[in-house]
Amino acid sequence: MEIPRHLIELRRAVEAADNRYRNNRGENATVTLAVWSDATAALARGIAAYADETGAPHREVEQAVQRAAGPHTPAQ
Repeated sequence: MEIPRHLIELRRAVEAADNRYRNNRGENATVTLAVWSDATAALARGIAAYADETGAPHREVEQAVQRAAGPHTPAQ
């Protein structure tokens, strides 16, 4: 399944925000959590729209996006 570039970029943005959140405290963590939340919501909407557009199951699209985005880099 070919995944649109914007979905791959959104997935990477979610992962980056997650990593930043885990490395921050206090006010910075609150801002980072808001960014993560917005990115996650945008990714979910994008996956749902692409699944509807292609007729593919939602879970299949989600897994394909994860594979296309590459390995997750956990926070250090």
